Amino acid sequence: MPKRTICIQSPAKLSACDKALLIIQDERQVRVPFEDIWVVILETHQAQITTAALSQLADGGIGVMLCGDDHMPNGLFLPLGAHSRHADIVENQLAISKPMQKRLWQRIVKAKITNQASVLELCGKSPCSVGRYVAEVKSGDTDNREGAAAAAYFKELIDDGNRRIGPYSGPLNYGYNILRAGVARAAVAGGWLVSRGLNHHNELNAFNLVDDLIEPFRPLVDLIVVKQHLAGDLTHEKKIVLASVFERLVKLDGRLVTSQTAIELMLVSLKAAVYDADYSELLLPSIVPLQMFSDE
Repeated sequence: MPKRTICIQSPAKLSACDKALLIIQDERQVRVPFEDIWVVILETHQAQITTAALSQLADGGIGVMLCGDDHMPNGLFLPLGAHSRHADIVENQLAISKPMQKRLWQRIVKAKITNQASVLELCGKSPCSVGRYVAEVKSGDTDNREGAAAAAYFKELIDDGNRRIGPYSGPLNYGYNILRAGVARAAVAGGWLVSRGLNHHNELNAFNLVDDLIEPFRPLVDLIVVKQHLAGDLTHEKKIVLASVFERLVKLDGRLVTSQTAIELMLVSLKAAVYDADYSELLLPSIVPLQMFSDE
């Protein structure tokens, strides 16, 4: 069963109580065991959280995402050294050769473009203009087929506006940021140095590795926004739907798993790929028709 994404959108008090996060809103109290939590999203500025709760969230490797005045995610609190072999993993991460980095990035870009083509097909649109770029991606994507495919993809996917401007931009940005928090949470818990990317290398970005690994998952957010008709103003209901992204199924290594599990398995496989110096060991998700996890 996937862990839970806790989204606080109205005034609340959060504290730690017997290995659980205690949430008090109005006259209601809810206790959620820390071991069951994946990410906490604090959207309201009227939430109060104790340092003890923050400390235990960090101990559990749980990400806490903050939102700005515009209700869009603008900050992320993550634990330090959450993995017992953090130093060993980082040492191996820093030793990844340039050719290996370029091959890993090539696999990531191919997976992203393949997933974008799948989203178009699932939305009843032609995938041809995007899918053709997969075979053109070189090691390191030196010809930036990722950018060319993205331009063709959003032109086909979005009828009204574009990726940056229009009724889709708000929901897409909100969904991507939630996804980013989950990838960051899993990367830190796995012992990775998230500022060290495979392709992204902006010295002002503390999450370069996260911004590499999120790419094949972005089309899942696109599919949710389009198929669930979430374009337009971000309402409470739409945000709840977007926050469910970690409970959506994708295919990884021939199995249907939640995107949350896929993120964790991707990071485990990345570690194997790095230790064995074999980029083909990196497992990446494939998009399937929208399905929610069910334990029945």
